[in-house]
Amino acid sequence: MHPRRLYLVIVTLLVLAAFISGGCRPARKPTPSPATPTRPVTPAPARKPLPTDPREISRLASRLASEAARVPGVNKATVVLAGSTAYVGLDLKAGLAKGAVDRTKRDVATRLKRAEPRLTRVMVTTDPDTYTRIRRVQEGIAKGKPLSAFTSELREINRRVTPETR
Repeated sequence: MHPRRLYLVIVTLLVLAAFISGGCRPARKPTPSPATPTRPVTPAPARKPLPTDPREISRLASRLASEAARVPGVNKATVVLAGSTAYVGLDLKAGLAKGAVDRTKRDVATRLKRAEPRLTRVMVTTDPDTYTRIRRVQEGIAKGKPLSAFTSELREINRRVTPETR
């Protein structure tokens, strides 16, 4: 073999060996300094779930409806609870300006979240048709019908109403 070729083969093998040995090293991660105290992570306290008994749900919904009706500008309110979502229909006093209507809806959502912190979403509407739908569902649940009997109705209400809670 020619010395120049031998030299080229040796250099190529050395470069290849350098790449192979350098590319297989595990990533180095900095070790935490011993001076940094570690605190154990304490889990957040578990929330008590909302009731599942229809009578309890109906009582809670009535209490929340009364709470919503206390907001200035609200004549009547009706509430349906589905899981951790509250569907709220409002009958407002006549003559409220658009800005006042939006503010009233936000105030109702805030007040209900404060009254029942287990709620994750509050859906508030002032639309008369949707208010009537929510009231019919609430009346059916109060008469003992299961929430599952109103699945399609709640799906339609959910499609029509945007959540007021952030």
